[in-house]
Amino acid sequence: MRIAGNDELLHREAAWLRGIASRTRRYTQAFPDLGDGERRRLRMTVLHAWIRIRQPVGLQFVTNYVATVVTAVGMAAASATAGAVAALFATGTGGSAGGPWWIFPTAGWAAVCLSALIAVRNDLRAIISLFRRLGLRGVVWRVVHPQIAYWFVPAAMLTTVAVAAAASWLTIGTVLSAPTGQQLITAAAGLFGAVLGSQAGRRITAVTRVLSRRFRPSHRPRPLDAVLVQLIAATSACHQGRPQWWDPRNIEIVRKRLAVAGEAAGDTATVRGRTSITEVAVRRQARRFHTALAELIRRHDRAITQVRSAQEYDAITASLRSGVLALVTEDLEGLMQHSAAEPPTSRAARFVRRTGSSLILVAFAVIIPLLPGVDGATGAGVRVLLLMTAALALTPAGDSASGSIRSALERSLFPKATP
Repeated sequence: MRIAGNDELLHREAAWLRGIASRTRRYTQAFPDLGDGERRRLRMTVLHAWIRIRQPVGLQFVTNYVATVVTAVGMAAASATAGAVAALFATGTGGSAGGPWWIFPTAGWAAVCLSALIAVRNDLRAIISLFRRLGLRGVVWRVVHPQIAYWFVPAAMLTTVAVAAAASWLTIGTVLSAPTGQQLITAAAGLFGAVLGSQAGRRITAVTRVLSRRFRPSHRPRPLDAVLVQLIAATSACHQGRPQWWDPRNIEIVRKRLAVAGEAAGDTATVRGRTSITEVAVRRQARRFHTALAELIRRHDRAITQVRSAQEYDAITASLRSGVLALVTEDLEGLMQHSAAEPPTSRAARFVRRTGSSLILVAFAVIIPLLPGVDGATGAGVRVLLLMTAALALTPAGDSASGSIRSALERSLFPKATP
C-alpha cells in the first residue's frame, strides 16, 4: 500500500474547502430574518472559524490511523490484564482442570470486539454503502491503486469481525465444559470486555484529539471557533427538521449535533495552551465558563427531547439562532445570560465518581478471601459475587436487572444457604 502523494492531498484539500463553503451557505439558510449584510458577515465568520480549526487532510488520515491502532493495542492489553486477574481469581473454583487459563482473556477480547462492532455499527453501514456505490469496477480500481486511505478502515473492520468470530467460537466451545465457578468468572471477564469495547469510539476520538493538539498548526484557533461551527450545524439541523419536528429521527439528528457542540464547548485546550500549570485561578475561571457553556447546550438537548408542540420546537430553534449570533458578534454576556456557572470538576473526580463503587468492590474481592476464618470455597464464592457486582456497577443496567443477576449468582454460588 502507499500513502497519497502531494498532488492528491492538494486536490483533497481543495475539495474539502469547497465542501465547507457549500455547507456554510446551507447552514446560513437557517437564519431567514437576516439581511444580506448580516448574512454575509455570518457566513464569513463561520467559514473563517472552520478554516482556523481545520487540519490538513494528510494529518487527519495519520491521526485516525494512529488513534485506531493505539486504541486497539490498549484494549488488547486491558483485556489481557483482566483475563490474567480472572485466571488468578479462578484458583480454587475449579482450577486448570476444568478449563485452560487462556479462556478468560479470550472471552474478554471477544466481548471487546463484539461490543466495538456494535458501537461503530454506523461506520459498518457506511462502508457497506460505499462499496455498493462503487460497484465492481470501483472496487477493482481501488485494488489496482492501493492506498492506506482506501483500505485502512475496511481492513480494520474486517479484522475485528474475524477476531470476534474466532474468539467467540473458542470461548463458547471451551466454557461450556468448564465448572460453574469458571463460567461465572468468564462471564465477568466478558462483561468487562463488553463495557471496554463499547467505549472504543470515544477512545479513538480522545486519542485523535490528543494527537491533533500535539501537531496543531502555529495559528491556533480561537477558543470558541469549534463551538460556533458545531452550534450553527445544530441550528441548521433544527431548522431543516421543522416540517417534521415530531419525528424521532429528526430529534436524533439534532441531538447528535448538540452533543458535538457540547463537547466542543467543554474543551479548554486553547486556554491551557496560553497558560502555565501554575496559573490555577485562571484555568479554574476558564473551566467554569466552558462548563457553563456546555451545560447550556446540554439544556437545549434535554429540551429538544421533551418538545410537545411546534411552538416549543420553534422556541428552541430561536434560542439556538440567538446563541450563534451572539458568538458571531462576540457578545458573551448575551450568550450566557440564561446560564449559571457550574462548578468545574476534574477528570479524576469524574472518573472516581463513575468507578468508585466498582473499585471498592474489587478491593473487597481481593481482601475478603484472605481474612482469617474464611474457608476456600466461601472465599471463592464471595470473590466471584463481588467481581460480578463490580462489573454490573459499570453497566447501565437497572436496579431490578442487577438485583436479579445478583440473586441468581448467590443461589448458584451458595446453594446451601438458600431455603
